[in-house]
Amino acid sequence: SHGAVKLTEEQEKARERILKTNKRFSLLYGVTGSGKTEIYIEIIKEGIRHGEGTIFLVPEVSLTPQMMERFSKEFGENIAIIHSRLTDSERIKEWERVYRGEKRIVLGVRSAVFAPVRDLKYIIIDEEQEGTYKQDVTPRYNAKYVAIKRGENENLKVILGSATPSVETFNHAETGVFELVELKSRYAAYSKADIEIINMK
Repeated sequence: SHGAVKLTEEQEKARERILKTNKRFSLLYGVTGSGKTEIYIEIIKEGIRHGEGTIFLVPEVSLTPQMMERFSKEFGENIAIIHSRLTDSERIKEWERVYRGEKRIVLGVRSAVFAPVRDLKYIIIDEEQEGTYKQDVTPRYNAKYVAIKRGENENLKVILGSATPSVETFNHAETGVFELVELKSRYAAYSKADIEIINMK
């Protein structure tokens, strides 16, 4: 894999806490640009090192071509990417590869929460507060609750990430049901954003 990404000390500590906590659920709470994606990637790699799989859920809007490219570069043939633009036959092919254990990582929108990943160990839900994890047409489900249920049934670690967590997730974190892992500083790559006011008149 492309080991160019060096985690900051804060990110490294966050990764360690998520991997080591004896709690099943963690909230990774950090501002936009604090480098949550880097931590997710390192957790997925940790799984691969131990022959374990990961489901990584993102809201529809986050699954941009850039993100898909980033993850394909990072994980190559080992990743199935499930998005709404796949045809039914493409989707079935991907699910079969996952089921056979040819692909241990699934990156996708809400329906990916059902993926039959072999030796599944982690489910990561980025931007967990997003409404698009809920499906309002039949079959109705909320991918977040499905993930939590799978976590309980299959003894997985579930990581919820957000800069603006939902009330119930934050409450679980504050009361100690979820491990609360905070990222306070912006990631180096983002910190020097030059802001220029442009007069549109």
